[in-house]
Amino acid sequence: MKSVFWGLTTIVIIFVWGSAHGSGLTRTIPAEEYFLANSLTMQNYFARKLEIRQGEDNLQEEIYEFRTKSPFKAFALSLAIPGAGQFYTGSRIKAGTFFAVDALLWSGYLIYHGKGNDKESEYKVYADLHYSPPTYFQWWGGLPESVQDSFSHRIYEDPGDPEGAIRNHEYYENIGKYSQFQVGWDDIGLNAPPLPLPGGKDSLSVHRRTYLDMRKEANDYFSNASTMAMISIANHLISAFDAAIGAKKYNRGTREYSLKLKSRNIDGKVTPFVVAEVKF
Repeated sequence: MKSVFWGLTTIVIIFVWGSAHGSGLTRTIPAEEYFLANSLTMQNYFARKLEIRQGEDNLQEEIYEFRTKSPFKAFALSLAIPGAGQFYTGSRIKAGTFFAVDALLWSGYLIYHGKGNDKESEYKVYADLHYSPPTYFQWWGGLPESVQDSFSHRIYEDPGDPEGAIRNHEYYENIGKYSQFQVGWDDIGLNAPPLPLPGGKDSLSVHRRTYLDMRKEANDYFSNASTMAMISIANHLISAFDAAIGAKKYNRGTREYSLKLKSRNIDGKVTPFVVAEVKF
């Protein structure tokens, strides 16, 4: 850290030049003459500042400050909100692009997930209308135990409702996915074969095939929603790494420095000075 101090004369020159430049003065006048003409001295200026801040011994005001950008902060910002790190490093176009892409992805996720939920509710209603657990349990109860053991999946009766079944996720998956459950569909009789049929056909039930199509449509919607979420995660990561790289580029060849007005109250007198700080 290097610090350079200029005294009162330097500050006077800065203020005189700034006032002269702003007012369009074309002649050069001594600093002493300028302040006397305007009834203004640096001592009075800082004294008034200190009077405003009761109880403070020191006054500090920033004239100009340049700070380097933290790659870690840029990374963390964009990891949380794509584009935030780019905005932090001053890349407005990239910031808007990453944020817009993420907004579109999450909009797509919500749309597809909503459609999946709607279709899931639809196929469950369809199954409740066309699948009869009592019919299936009647067929199942007539099978020898050795035959029952040959099947790998089950649906279970609801203890609170002997005529029904426990309608959980496994129930709605099994009655459509596995041929052993086709007996319960209302367009299939008790004597229909539960195993796959010759010629690659695994169902005599039109209702079951319709149900499977509805489930596939719901699963496709959910799959699309998951894809949107995964791409969004990738967008967060890409944005985070890009922001960190952008911060390093921003800092390349630059130094962190600041120019400040300061004063000290020394023995009741206000002593003003300018401090320039440069961090390599």
